[in-house]
Amino acid sequence: MPLHIASPLSLLTIAIAASLPSIAQASSVDNLPSSQSYTGLMFIPNAQVIDTGGFNLSFHQGVPHQNSIASIDDWFFGAGVFKGLEAGGRIVTQSYDCNSYLENNCGIRDLSMSVKYQLPFVYDYTGLNLAVGIQDLGGTGNHFETKYVVADKTFDALKLRLSAGYGQSNLEFGIMDGPFAGAEWQPLSFMQITGEYDASEFNANAKLFTPEGLLPYGAQLSLDYELYTGHQNSDQTVWGLNATIPLFGYGSNKREQLSVEQQQRLQQALTQQLDNHKNSSLQGLISALKNDGFLNIQVGKRHDKLIITLENRRYNHNPMDGVGVALGIIAANTGADTFADFEDTAKITPSTKQQEVELIMLTNGIPMFTINSDMRCYRAFLETGDNCDSMWFSSYNARIAFTRTEWLTNKESNGFGRSQIILSPQLAHRTATEYGVFDYSLALSTNLYTPLWQGAAIDIRHTLPISESDDFKSGEIWENSAYDSQIDRIFLHQAFKLPQNIMTQFSGGYIYGDYWGGMNETNWFTPNGQHSVGFKLSQFRTEDNDLPDTKDKGVRLAHYLYSQPQWDWQLELQAGEFWQGDTGFKATSSHWLGDARLSASYLTSKAQGANDYEDFVSLSISIPLTPWRDMKPNYIQVRGIDQFTYTLQTRVGDGANYLNTGLGGSNDLQHNIARQYQGQNRLTQAYFNANIQHLRNAYIKYVKITQ
Repeated sequence: MPLHIASPLSLLTIAIAASLPSIAQASSVDNLPSSQSYTGLMFIPNAQVIDTGGFNLSFHQGVPHQNSIASIDDWFFGAGVFKGLEAGGRIVTQSYDCNSYLENNCGIRDLSMSVKYQLPFVYDYTGLNLAVGIQDLGGTGNHFETKYVVADKTFDALKLRLSAGYGQSNLEFGIMDGPFAGAEWQPLSFMQITGEYDASEFNANAKLFTPEGLLPYGAQLSLDYELYTGHQNSDQTVWGLNATIPLFGYGSNKREQLSVEQQQRLQQALTQQLDNHKNSSLQGLISALKNDGFLNIQVGKRHDKLIITLENRRYNHNPMDGVGVALGIIAANTGADTFADFEDTAKITPSTKQQEVELIMLTNGIPMFTINSDMRCYRAFLETGDNCDSMWFSSYNARIAFTRTEWLTNKESNGFGRSQIILSPQLAHRTATEYGVFDYSLALSTNLYTPLWQGAAIDIRHTLPISESDDFKSGEIWENSAYDSQIDRIFLHQAFKLPQNIMTQFSGGYIYGDYWGGMNETNWFTPNGQHSVGFKLSQFRTEDNDLPDTKDKGVRLAHYLYSQPQWDWQLELQAGEFWQGDTGFKATSSHWLGDARLSASYLTSKAQGANDYEDFVSLSISIPLTPWRDMKPNYIQVRGIDQFTYTLQTRVGDGANYLNTGLGGSNDLQHNIARQYQGQNRLTQAYFNANIQHLRNAYIKYVKITQ
């Protein structure tokens, strides 16, 4: 039962008074989750948001529902998508395995999405933070819909934050339905006391948490517990557990400071590596690249410039990692002696010009990207972090640059036939449906990918079931979506890089265990890579023509992609015919937080033979499930997957939230153009220009690992 005290305002007054003697030791007030779908106090929000790049997972008990603070579980995951914006998904449930169609006492089971945005510039002019937000966005059964505007101000000297706002909501007791206000007081670096008026009654809770910087990887854990509530019909004391951690690779473009005392050893190791250029040679440079696992290494000349080409299959989180390590190794192994060797080998006149090098990055032997820099300038960049003015990037001329180069050495570490075995979980799931909170089929995917000649590869994938919930078992509703032990994909891919920065790939073979056919993807990128248009066409014939529910399938989709690397943002628009024969439109907004990607999609599509369009909103997170530095490529290389994606989807704009039949599918291949050749559309001039420090940080990380 809740602990009832005379007045929450008395608690707040005592708390503020107690803080006065310790003003000199004051600190900022931490931003912690509420028991709702937003950063805040207990039931009300403040104007703070999850830190950009932070991922939050919360579990709470006690939810305003059906005229009480009910004994219901509340799961919430959210992230700081970009500066000022947090977004997340929420599951509220009274039971976990209960089938609502067969049993009458399952209680509520609700999946919803929420967003909160802290308006920019307001603080600069007013000294107040101002935020707007929506809880339970869209959907049909909006049990917890809440719209609000809230302002707050933090008094650092008092360790106090005051919040006030106005809301409209469907919550019980009139919570958040009108004016609300609250205070957060942080007397200790690990504790907060909050008091609030939730537009109906007063509440108070206590929050215990790990101080920032205590746990590794920037993680923070917290516990919150209700001290008081004025709501008389309360079946559950509200309490919760929360965990926050920065997403993979977030901050990889921030300038790393090497001058602090605890990093002196790293500074010495970096200097020692870069000093190798004083006693270097052309063969030593090739050996250094070969020893780190780069493939298809060649050295050539063009207009007396040193050209180096190579392929990265070891650093698979981000295309900049492979480029950063390769450039760092080149900078550490190209000095006066190296250029003297080059001039002698190339039979060119010795030059006193800058030590300029052009690096051409290959994928499956196709020249995809070029980087130019003076090595003296680049070494200074690695040592200090000051940008190198001589550095420039291009994908537009990579093919021409490669064909116009006169190669002086034979290819080292030929990539032909060097197979990758890519291990990854595969997860089919249904979340917060009438059949259960989480039904799933989990399998291990083993993908054999073998490059052949330039642009060609064999792609074979096997799935091995590991576990599944009851509703995915034989005879149950989702048995057709459960994974089987089978080879579910056999493809031969052939990609070409065409003039004018056009990339195309033809693929033919066997997919989904039932369909034979082929497909083509073609993309065109502008020279700086900010805009791309393309299409995908496919046609597959089923092996099981005798079954009444099977038919030939394919996609006919056009797309446009806009990338804004300064905001770590991409917007993709798709339209046409999807895999199930439905036609419609899909818009996806993706936000890169380091090497993790958060995406929100809106789909409107009309099923084949239907009269009306169906609308859906989805939220997904993609993370790399492989080490930053994979196994050294040999004739067999075992590694994880570069992007594993988990998606939640809910229906919007309809009178009933019934299950859909897979509308909006596009039979994406793992080894498509965007993923295999374009680094998830990040291998562009615009992306590299916006993330220069990532190159340096990649080499520093390499030095840390190898020193």
